[in-house]
Amino acid sequence: MTIYEAINSDKEEIGLLSSAGRVAADFVYSFPPDVPVLIPGEEITEGVIEEILRLKESGASLRGLKEGRVAVTV
Repeated sequence: MTIYEAINSDKEEIGLLSSAGRVAADFVYSFPPDVPVLIPGEEITEGVIEEILRLKESGASLRGLKEGRVAVTV
């Protein structure tokens, strides 16, 4: 799915840990330095989830997660 299609799709928020196999509907950034970890239209894999959890544990600020939930396409 393209970024445009994902951003403009119907969305729902689900827990990060149960999002594997779904398609991201929004960006998730690691800050600093504001590098995207997840891009709209990208399939969320176990590897991406592990990277987000690793960044969170290391103290990085993650933009795009809301209370451990991520936006996915419906």
